[in-house]
This record gives sequence, structure tokens and C-alpha cells, in this order.
Amino acid sequence: EDRVQLFGSYPFSKVSRFELGTSAASYSYRIDRFSQYYDQINGIPTYFIGSDRKKVSLAEANQFYNNTYGINFQNFRIFGFDAALVGDNSNFGLTAPLNGYRYRIGINTLMGDFNLSMATVDLRKYLRLKKITLAGRFLSSMALGGDENQFFAQQFIGNPVFIRGYEYNSFYTKGDISSANGEFSIDQLVGSKIAVANFEVRLPFTGPKKLTAIESKFLFSDLNAFFDIGLAYNSGSEVSFSSKPKLIGSVVNQNNQTTEVYSRVPAMSMGLSLRVNVFGYFVIEPYYAIPFQRKNINGGVFGLTFAPGW
Repeated sequence: EDRVQLFGSYPFSKVSRFELGTSAASYSYRIDRFSQYYDQINGIPTYFIGSDRKKVSLAEANQFYNNTYGINFQNFRIFGFDAALVGDNSNFGLTAPLNGYRYRIGINTLMGDFNLSMATVDLRKYLRLKKITLAGRFLSSMALGGDENQFFAQQFIGNPVFIRGYEYNSFYTKGDISSANGEFSIDQLVGSKIAVANFEVRLPFTGPKKLTAIESKFLFSDLNAFFDIGLAYNSGSEVSFSSKPKLIGSVVNQNNQTTEVYSRVPAMSMGLSLRVNVFGYFVIEPYYAIPFQRKNINGGVFGLTFAPGW
């Protein structure tokens, strides 16, 4: 990626501003083939001889990968324009905001070899009640335009920053890769459009005496009870508020293979987490979540996030 970008903002007040930007970018591929060589005895590889690395042309790579996997490597250029209205009057605590509000309403338009716009609405509210904070967030991010179904427009809500208990690696460990037999799978968490809502009860747990439940000069942390819900979908997707996806039809691809199509259902989870401020350098959040849509899991799952509270 080679990119040039111009960005500016105009503040209306101490808590709100208007942002405007433009960019131009060029994307290209370099593909290398790594080969390992072994001695053979009666056709069976035995001793390792050596290895080499060779640059593969795009034409050669496309001939193999496009025919085998349907992947096409093609250089492209895009031009971008973005604008947003941003507000923030929150007061930050040990690991997350304590009170106030934050919002971002914006659009990012891409032109050139691709035609795509990304509209974002991010609304957050924090209510401080003595030593606890009630926090709520609504986030909607929608890809719009002729190329909204391209791979780079797909969004994944299983990231624990959005919904806890549905992490990528957890699905592969359990084998929940596709929507076979209508069971909830990782496919349900990917789409060109997402809608996420979160609610947390935050208790400053350890740290300064005036702010937290337990005084500590070294360990700064927040204890949180949370509820997450989110939906990933595409244009034309059918949404059903049920315990698991419903079979709504099938499609036949260019290789004459039939794929079943299921409705999209919201993913929900609830649990507890502990955000820890590590000496002011970063925030780490171990959590235990109960993912309601994952029927092959008894109880909940443990996870880990490296991010401050939203």
C-alpha cells in the first residue's frame, strides 16, 4: 500500500468538531513461493536437502490460485473522501470513561477501481452513580455501493471489542466453521453491514482510594458486568430473531455447486470482565462470557482483549 492523505478538523466547541479528509492510494501484490527439497528413497522423502525462495509473477499466481481457489490478484488504485461529526465530553477513568457522552457520525467514500461508501454511526453514553458507571453504546457500520460485497468491505463482529465470546480462534477450536444443519457458526459474524449494542455496569475496582472499592497504589483496574448483542448482514439478508439460523433457500455457483442460504440471527453474550491499566502503557481485559447462540458450548468461554473500554 502506497498512500497520501490530507486531513483537517474544525472545532465548534471544546466537545465537538467537524472532520474532513481526502486520500489517494495504490495497492499491489508481491507473491513468493517457498520450496523445500528432500532426498528420496523408493519415492519416500527422507533427508532434508535445502530450500529456496522465488518471486512468482501475478500471471502465474492468478493462473494457479484463480483456477484452484477463485482468488484473483489484481493491482488497484482508489481515491477517498471522508467527513464526520465528532463529539466527546466524557471524563476518562482508570481504564474507560466514567461519565458524559461520545459520538461519531461519518461517511467514507472510495472511488476509482472500486465504488464503495462506508457509513458509521457510533453513539456512547456514560452515567455515573456514586462509585459505579452505567455505560451504553450503539454502533452501526454499513458498506454501500456496487462493491459492498468485496472481501475488503466485510466486517467481523466476533472481535471482542464488539461482542465478547465469539472470537475467531474459538470457533476454529470448536470446529464451528460453516452453518451446517442450521447451527450458529462463524459465517453469521461476517457481513458488509453490522449493528452492535453494548451495556456495561462498571465498578472502579482497585486504585486511588477516592475512586475505587479497594485502595491500591500499583494495580489500577475496573470490574465490569456486560451484555453484548450484534448482527452482521449483507444487502438482501433475511434477519430472524430466533435461537438459531433458519434455512431460507440455496444458490448454485459457477462450478455448479449448491450452497444453502440461512437467515442471519443476532449474536448475544453476557459475562464479567476485569480491565487492568498496565502502568499507563496499555489496557488488558480478561473476560468470561456466555455466548447464547453457540449451542455446542457448555457454559461460557474465556477471552482476552488488549484495548481500553469503549
